[in-house]
Order: sequence, then C-alpha cells, then structure tokens
Amino acid sequence: MVSHSIKTLVLSLSVASLATFSLAAPATGTNGCSSLAAKQGTNITYSDVANCYASIPFNKEAARATLDSLTTLFDDYHVSRDIALSPRLAKPLQGDPVDIVAKLKKIGRTRYTSDRKFHTDVYEAIESLHDGHAVYAPYCYVAYMFVQPMSMYAPVVNGKQVLKVYKDNKGRGYEECTVVKIDGKSGMAQVKKRADFLMTSKDPNARLNEALASMAYKREAKDFVVYPGQFAVRNLLPERSTVQYELQCGGKSKKAVVVKDEWVINPQMPWQFTDTESYIKNVCLTPAQAPAGGSLRKRDLVSISSRRHDEVYALSKRAFDAQAAAAAAAPTPSVTSPPVATPTLPPVYPEAIKIATGNSTVFYQLKDRPTVGVIVFISALIDFNEIDFTYQSLETFYQKGVTDIIIDVVSGEGGYANVSPDFAQFFFPNKGPLDKATKMNIRVTPEIQQLSAKVFNSTDGGSSQKGNMLSLQGGGFYDSSRFFDFANNRLYTDNSLYTDTVIETRNGRKATYTKMTAHKPHTHPVHPNLAKYPWTNNPARLRIVTDGRCVSACANIVNLLANQYKVPTYGIGGTKGEALSKFQYAAAGAVTQEKFVAMFAFGNMTSPVKLTPYQAIVSVVIAEYFAPGSKIPLEFDGTQYATDFRLDYDPVNARSRQAMWTQVAKAAWK
Repeated sequence: MVSHSIKTLVLSLSVASLATFSLAAPATGTNGCSSLAAKQGTNITYSDVANCYASIPFNKEAARATLDSLTTLFDDYHVSRDIALSPRLAKPLQGDPVDIVAKLKKIGRTRYTSDRKFHTDVYEAIESLHDGHAVYAPYCYVAYMFVQPMSMYAPVVNGKQVLKVYKDNKGRGYEECTVVKIDGKSGMAQVKKRADFLMTSKDPNARLNEALASMAYKREAKDFVVYPGQFAVRNLLPERSTVQYELQCGGKSKKAVVVKDEWVINPQMPWQFTDTESYIKNVCLTPAQAPAGGSLRKRDLVSISSRRHDEVYALSKRAFDAQAAAAAAAPTPSVTSPPVATPTLPPVYPEAIKIATGNSTVFYQLKDRPTVGVIVFISALIDFNEIDFTYQSLETFYQKGVTDIIIDVVSGEGGYANVSPDFAQFFFPNKGPLDKATKMNIRVTPEIQQLSAKVFNSTDGGSSQKGNMLSLQGGGFYDSSRFFDFANNRLYTDNSLYTDTVIETRNGRKATYTKMTAHKPHTHPVHPNLAKYPWTNNPARLRIVTDGRCVSACANIVNLLANQYKVPTYGIGGTKGEALSKFQYAAAGAVTQEKFVAMFAFGNMTSPVKLTPYQAIVSVVIAEYFAPGSKIPLEFDGTQYATDFRLDYDPVNARSRQAMWTQVAKAAWK
C-alpha cells in the first residue's frame, strides 16, 4: 500500500489556530512594511518591498505546519512523486532526478532565521520539478510583481543567434540593440541561467522561450500583445535592485551603451495593511476559521502565475503607466547613459484578416496566401457555445476558399484537461466514443478510497452546461462515475475504480494507482458539412506551429493531433539547431490544496491535508496521461515531444504572426 504521511519533521496545526501565531517585533532600524503601505501601490521601490519582507520574523510554527501540509500532499498524492526520480529523460526533455520529499525533509532539517528564506527555499524546491502544475507560491512573498523596462529575444540574424532588445518600455530607442552582457556576464548565459530555474517545462529550449519576450493573444486588446518573458518578469524578490545591460547599438564600431535599470514594481492585488503586523495578518496568514477555499475565492490571485499572459500584461502596463506619470511630474533627471538613435526596426508585415473571435480561439485568413487559414488557440475553456462557434467558423473558412489550416498554439494556455477530444473532433470526427480516449491513472490512498465511496455519482461534472469538462466541484476526480471502465466498456457504475487498484514500483518506490481509465467520452453530434472540407481527416492539410510553451490542456490537444493523427508540427525559437518540444507539461489533472480540502468537506470527511498557514497557491498533479502503448507517463515521455520541423525567430516573424504563419505555409504547402 501507499506509504503514509511523514510526520516526524513537522508539527500539525489546525486551521482554526493559524491566526494565533505569535508575531515578533520587526527588526530594529528598519521601517518594516510601513513605508511600503504608505506608497498605496504606486512608486514602489525595491527597498520598500525588501525591507517589508525582511521585517517579517521567522515563524517557526508556521514553517513546521507548512512542511507538514506539503510533505503529506506531495508524498501521498502527487502522482509524479516517483517517476520524477528517473535518471535520464529522452531528448528534448532534460533534467536531473528530483526527490521532492527528500528536498522537503532537508528544508525541515535546516535552521532558519529568515522567514522569507524559508518560504523561498520551499518555493524553489517545488519549482525544481519543472512541472507547472506543482506549485507553492505564498502570497506573503509573491505579493508584488517585478518587471524590467527592457524585454529581450534571441533572433537568428545572418545565420547567427544573438540576444537583442525586443522592447524598451522607457522609450529610449534600444530596440534591436544587441545585449552583450548582463550584470557583467554573457547576456545569453544569464538568460539561460534564469531559464534553467523556471518550472514551466522539462525542455530547456521551451524554458528559454518562456524566459524571453514573445507575443500572446490578449482577449481584452483583441490582438497580439508583447509578453515580456520571465527574465523580465519576477514573482520572487530579485537578488538586486537593478539589472545592468551592456548594449551594442548600430554596429560593433559604435561605443557600447551601459544601461542600469531598476525593477518596476506593482502589487498583484490591492493589499490592505499599514505596518508589518497587519501585513502578516492580511497578506501572509490564512484567515482563521475560513471555509475551505474561501480566501482564494476572495483573492483570486491568478496573476501570481507569470505564465498568465493577460495578467502579466495588465500588471506590467499598469506599473509602467504609473512610472511614466510620476516621471512626467518630476524634474528631468540627469542622463546617465548616452542616448542612442532609434534603430531601424524591421518593416511591418501585412496583417492577416481576422475572420472570427471566440473565447478560446481566433480565426484568421492570410492576406498573401488566402487559401491558408489560421486558428489561434488561446485556452482550453471550450463549452458548448464555443463548439458551435468553431464549427461555424470552419464553415466560414470553407466559404472563403481556405483549403489549408495552421493551428497556432504559440503561448497557448491550459484549461480543462479533458477538452482535447472536443477540439480534435473538429478535424477528425469520432467514429466511436473512445476514438480519442487518452488513458490515464490516479494515485490512491486509503483516505481517497473512503472519499470515493462517499462521493460516487455525486455530480454530473458540469457536462450538461459545458461539454466534455471535468469540474472539481463535488467529488471531483474522486467520483468514479465520471470515468470510463475499460473492462466493461462503459462508465463506472460502482466505486471499483478506487477499490480494484494496482501497486506499481517506480524508481524503487511503491505506490497504489487506479487501473487505466479515461475521462467521460464525448462525441459531437454529426456535422454533415465536415465531409466537404478538404482538411477533414486529412493531416496533410493541417499544420501546428508551437514554441514549446503550449501548456496542460493545450498540450493534451496537440498530443492528440500530432502524435495520434500525425499532424505535422513546426517549432519556433529556443536554441538554434536544437530540438524543441511540441508542448510543456501534459499531466492529466491537477488540484489546488483548497479544492482538495473542499472535496473531502463535500464527502463530510476531514482532509488528510491541512491548508498551509500562509495563504498560497498550492497545487499537485493527482492524475497522469499516457501515450498509446507507452508505460511512461506523458509528462516524462520525451519520445512524444520533439517537433517535426524547426523555425528560428528573426526580427520580422518575432513581431508579426502573419510573417510566422507565412513561413509555415510556404514550408508546408509549396
């Protein structure tokens, strides 16, 4: 059976006692959080945040309770606990084995005096899994977003890859200057060092794309906007108050320009506090006696994930707007860097024609190749209305003479894990309900078996309103009636999914899992128009373009289209000449600690995992997908990842999706 929770290192604390943790006085000689509070969210300096964080006394009891909660969650319920110990992953995936339980134990043995250092170490330990579903982000120390005025990218120019300024938000004209050094070291090496840290992928080149600037479609803007990348955007307090760049502008004969930029800082939420004590109470600690998940609903910090392009864009824009307003009202500062003339930017490529805009997808037609249509994938939140919209838009494509389609998943976001069969059916209609049933399994413990018995057949998962979606309301993943029973060729009619289990040994450790199952199948009603479309059941008329950052549910869609239906894929960016992944993490299902606790509450049971004492986004993977015929979970199965073809960013296609799409179209359909 699965091993039980590790209790030896930590002290259990009830949620009701969390607000009673003692608060030591702020360190003498600091202004604590008072100066930060007085700024009211504007003109915040690095020292304001650093002094506030430093004034928070190390809370030993909270630290022990944090480790208790996280150790139980990751040891007993994180489905990737043991497979993450794999010594070697197939390329393009790379990475050392990670024993997350051992890392948490080591933190438990470390003597801390800094509260921020403790929580940062926990954050970074879980980040080392390179799994975007595995998160510990305490509001206390990710309350502010740090943004650099300059964002960078790595185009290939005259056959050589270089690091250049993509956008200078201060309007100094540094765009297209080469970034030679950052903080006195090789610029590219510094960016790759940052990329190595990021959680977002086990592929270093997908992480490199994540660290650098790109364009992402933003619903509110109804267009593509610049996403600065995670070198320029930080959640944790950066090591220094500034970043120094050595730029080469206008050719090697020109004198290097040295630029030292401070971080522009913006609160992720309108936090209410006046000093260190109220900061701890209102921002750090979980409210006492709060209902499960209540604080998260009150403060839905989706922006804490710097992968949320819409939130990053809004927060960074707000920060720069505030900075610009303050600069306009202040005396003109002395110039510390020599001004440079605005470099000549690449010519603007003609925009594609926008055909239709939905909540999850946007449809375009190329101006220079009108037989090519493009579907920009935004997120996997497809409901029945979106399904109808997509079919209508495909008919519009056909009426306008489109014969070939590019599916653009560059920076595509996640959503509902089981929406991939819905999207794939737009191009490859189901011949039977299990055509696109991707097999999966789930970690099981005695507590989960008890819960599953109580929540069996408790809800419909929202399927009556939202198509093939798996809601976490009610019993969530632990309601067997939502899953397919392959032994009897039907949905489960009893709780045997969680009682008729198997024990597997992975990398020397045993754990209990369900037998292979699948999400509830969903077949679209017959659409007679599909038969006349040239792309239906024809992968030769379809192409996927990706930068390797298509995440979660988006990844599951690409996995179906590319790996099962053989739609060719084009990867753009990363390191020139190296393989790039089709997608990032592709686990089947993740759950936050709030939802985990809420599912037990729904079953009138006490959760084996207590909420962490600090308000935080905490999540683990509890279910995993497998490629057909593979015994390696898709998250770790590098044989499924590499794109078929490679493209490099250049100064034109990095700023124009139409240019990128045209390159793909020319390569695909001569």
